[in-house]
Amino acid sequence: MYVCVSLFFCGEVSLPPTAQGDAEEWSKKADGAWEQRADEAQLRAAVDGWQKALAIDPNRAELRVKLARAHYFLADGHLRFDEEREQEMIANFREGTNQAEMALGQKYPAFRSKFCSRQPYSVALQQLDKGALGAMYWYATNLGKYALATSIVEVLNQKDRIVAMMELMKSLDAGFFHHAADRYFGAFYTKIPFPSGDLPKSQGHFEASISGAPYYLATRVLLASMNAAKAGDRALFKAQLDAVMAFDLDSRPDLKPENTAEQRKADDLLAEIREREAKDERVL
Repeated sequence: MYVCVSLFFCGEVSLPPTAQGDAEEWSKKADGAWEQRADEAQLRAAVDGWQKALAIDPNRAELRVKLARAHYFLADGHLRFDEEREQEMIANFREGTNQAEMALGQKYPAFRSKFCSRQPYSVALQQLDKGALGAMYWYATNLGKYALATSIVEVLNQKDRIVAMMELMKSLDAGFFHHAADRYFGAFYTKIPFPSGDLPKSQGHFEASISGAPYYLATRVLLASMNAAKAGDRALFKAQLDAVMAFDLDSRPDLKPENTAEQRKADDLLAEIREREAKDERVL
């Protein structure tokens, strides 16, 4: 099942308001709550504030990009640690995908027009520029996590479209969001070609991303959990996670919530290895 909101995307772009009030006031409140996103309650307040702002002024694409990122972090930085909230996690990845796609449709009507008239996707992408980077990234990242959490069929269904979008993103700004394109391709090539992936190609992309942004811990966690684990490379697995655990979170206060979540992921992975070793079970 493709998760795009195609009825909106290929229908009317300009939406009518469904509420009254001060959209800017709600947006500012949401921005303030976002700064405290390490606290799940504050993160949910940010989501709620941006949703209220969009109900009043539904054509602000930039707020949809913020929402797409917030849904992603709620899913990946909070809900993922509780197995009982897996379905809520998946729903947030899906909503993040939809909000990012809405943003692209509203900000780039030419892209929407080319896409909805079934022109080649490469032609539609030509309508995008650097202003689309945020929506493109949070669309692809949410969709990728959604697909992995649901089925490999979803990954295969979306792969060509996502690859084209991420290649464009890399050509526009390879360093965008802490070298995000290489991080994405690092994860992508652990799965594609299905089922074995291309692990050397994956590792090359991960290493390029780490070289450009060594402080963004998610890249190392993905390299360990997706590439090294699949390759059975225990040394690489442990080296990457040890580096994550040794990182000084206060050295990048702007990313402390995200990096804190990545340290938690790394700690869980290392604990799992220690537990299996204690039971004399086969490990990496």
